[in-house]
Amino acid sequence: MRHHLRSLRHVLALTLRADRRRALLVAALVALLAGVTAATALSQRWLVDAAGAGTLTGVLLAALLGAAAHAVTTAGWIVQFNLRVDLTHRVDLDLRDEILVTTATIPTVGHLEHPGYLDRITLLRKTTNALAASCWSVAETAAAVLSLALSVWLLASVHPMLAGTALLAAPPLYLANRARLVIQRSVEETAELERAEGDLHRLCTEPEAAKEVRTASSGGRISAEADALWEQALRRRARAQTRAAALQLAGWLSYAIGLVGALAIVTALVLDQRASIGDVVLVVSLASHLQTQIDVTVAGVGQLGQAGHALGHYRWLMGYAESQRPAGGDLPPARLRDGITLRGVGFRYPGTGDDVLAGVDLHLPAGRTVALVGVNGAGKSTVVKLLTGLYRPTGGRIEVDGVPLDALDPQAWRARVTGTFQDFVEFQLVARETVGVGDLAHLDDDATVRRAVAEACADPVVAGLPHGLDTRLGREFDGLQLSRGQWQKLALARGRMRPDPLLIVLDEPTAALDPQAEHELYESYADHARAAAGRHGTVTLLVSHRFSTVQMADLIVVLSGGRVVETGTHRDLVAADGVYAEHYRTQAGGYADRQPGPAPVTAVPGPP
Repeated sequence: MRHHLRSLRHVLALTLRADRRRALLVAALVALLAGVTAATALSQRWLVDAAGAGTLTGVLLAALLGAAAHAVTTAGWIVQFNLRVDLTHRVDLDLRDEILVTTATIPTVGHLEHPGYLDRITLLRKTTNALAASCWSVAETAAAVLSLALSVWLLASVHPMLAGTALLAAPPLYLANRARLVIQRSVEETAELERAEGDLHRLCTEPEAAKEVRTASSGGRISAEADALWEQALRRRARAQTRAAALQLAGWLSYAIGLVGALAIVTALVLDQRASIGDVVLVVSLASHLQTQIDVTVAGVGQLGQAGHALGHYRWLMGYAESQRPAGGDLPPARLRDGITLRGVGFRYPGTGDDVLAGVDLHLPAGRTVALVGVNGAGKSTVVKLLTGLYRPTGGRIEVDGVPLDALDPQAWRARVTGTFQDFVEFQLVARETVGVGDLAHLDDDATVRRAVAEACADPVVAGLPHGLDTRLGREFDGLQLSRGQWQKLALARGRMRPDPLLIVLDEPTAALDPQAEHELYESYADHARAAAGRHGTVTLLVSHRFSTVQMADLIVVLSGGRVVETGTHRDLVAADGVYAEHYRTQAGGYADRQPGPAPVTAVPGPP
């Protein structure tokens, strides 16, 4: 409850910041509207009794009270509704921005890869409107309860037994809350189905996926699978809606039976002449509004439930973001003296029971190029994620010149890390921005961008663009579409933007390049790595399946089953005749088998 109140205070602060005057006006109108039903019924009783007694002043005052109540009901409700919608929309935008910024600035990426986390973020983004309106849901529900209490008080003034009509609200309220929980549970249970349906349908519409889908003629099957998931989600929600409707119907039937009893009591009082005609009008007026009051109260409780549900997801995200912020904020060293060390590092992905890495002890010497090799699933990419701070070890620790990586400010460490990945992004921006986002501080520095392009051997790509670095790229914004290899060249340039990295990561960075381009690129990278090593003691980490590239490294680390099984130079590992030597011979033999042999000799017939 304390956390819910803290979140509500935050939403209230956003509301007041959006427009304090309007917020206070809406609050005042909500409070006034709480008394209009009681005021209307009271004015009607007063009017009838005053007319029967022949009191002109009473008639006039009763008429004025009724007119005021009617004015507040009509004009006040419209004004407060429109203002509340506007305020809620503004706060909704602020919350969406806050959620997006929080999600994007969490140092680690577990919330972007774990299905359970993705489901919660998806649900939160869908319920931001309920969260934005949570303050008004509390205020309007409180006003509805107050309005109902005033009506019960007036009924009790006619006869104490009529106060029992308050109990009529209990069954609809209780069963409505049960119905809300049933629907809420169905929404949570179908969140993964709905997300999967959206992902499958996007495969048929996004350019990269659609290319392969159409080639395989699998679009119809994928769409059918997506439709099946959607139908499954709809059936679950329909069953939940039916059960919820049955619960609400039972609640309102209980209310109807109780209301008939209350009207029977009033009839008996009139026959015994213990109630005036005005009392009869009061009871009938309140009875006609009682259903609406209970309905508004029930709706308010439902809105509070939705807001509470959204608050729960909101608190989870903020709590998760807080838990991922490291306690330390030290700056990384200006130059690596010793290097980066993994001590007993273990890791398992959230929600899984298997270790991807187990007890990894590894030293990456300062100023050296280190190659990671191993079969798919050996843990190479996981090591990269841990070193760049995208994940934190579940066991052991990583040290940078003897200082735990967790003690360093993650943003400051990332500012000293650069690299290129196999699954690079095709930023559909102007070419200079596509490269420049590799170092936002130098995004508009033409000299730095051109240096990065040259060092990545991407000059021919830029030279072939119609407007050079000012060329718009990508079809989404009516720009020039590049080949995969050209995109990768620009991604490589993006990885060369930072001038003083302590760690350079090259995770299969040349998968889309031809052998000649790859050779030229690695020669350039070798020069860059040596220069960076001399200036800053930079460690270059290379992940590759191509042994022709790997053997250039100063140190080769072989991973298998999440453990380091061999380390050494290319010559040492081949001589050791272990795992590395076996894989090397297999790959070298494959290349040898593909070498063209001598052309077959064909007998040429002589002259006849």
